[in-house]
Amino acid sequence: MTMSEKNWYEKWFSNKYYLEIYSHRDEKEARDIINLIQRYVPLSNNDKVLDVCCGAGRHSIELARRGYDVTGFDLSSYLISQAKESLSSAEEKNLHVEFMIKDMKDFSFGNSFDMAINVFTSFGYFESDEDNFKVFENVYKSLKQGGYFVFDFINPDNLRRTLVSESEDVYDGVKVIQKRYIENNFVYKDINIGEDKYTERLRLYSTDNINAVFRTLGFKVVHIFGDYYGNAFDRENSKRMIYFCKTH
Repeated sequence: MTMSEKNWYEKWFSNKYYLEIYSHRDEKEARDIINLIQRYVPLSNNDKVLDVCCGAGRHSIELARRGYDVTGFDLSSYLISQAKESLSSAEEKNLHVEFMIKDMKDFSFGNSFDMAINVFTSFGYFESDEDNFKVFENVYKSLKQGGYFVFDFINPDNLRRTLVSESEDVYDGVKVIQKRYIENNFVYKDINIGEDKYTERLRLYSTDNINAVFRTLGFKVVHIFGDYYGNAFDRENSKRMIYFCKTH
């Protein structure tokens, strides 16, 4: 199967191998970042949290376990179905989570959330800066005054130094070859699964890019961490850049 670049995220995120390949991004990792959030964001029980591009729902469900009222959305009906399945099989009952299908380029919840999160590099999918930064604008419009936004993205400076150009794995007896490269400030990952081929493509943004957009929209950057344990961001060595912002 050859995939049109325009819709790479719709096709790839609806493939069962997507969750297999990223199975190392597990519930422990979700707990780690939510522990960090709880240390630095003064939320109260039953506060409303929006999970933008929630995927299979592990962060939404973990937030609900901590007592928050969570809305998670994703464009992929497959991932939302997996999220609903995970919720129904959770040992805790009566968790306050609602999952829905929405496009991150086109949403607004009218200043109704105390916090929004966009984590696990669920950003930079689109060709134009305008489309990518529309996500931040939509988040801003969905937060209450004084609401928080937690944004977790790959650190491009570190990625350029450490990118693994090729790796090979076997999932369910099927060989999966992943080839990675950076071109025109996008990072690409070509994923060959048997005879099928998929591509991930992310626009890379530096802290300078992100800081400028947040300032323009009216977000105040409160913290920037370099990992899920709360270590300070280091432009060269941190694998991630994790922003904690607040609306004015």
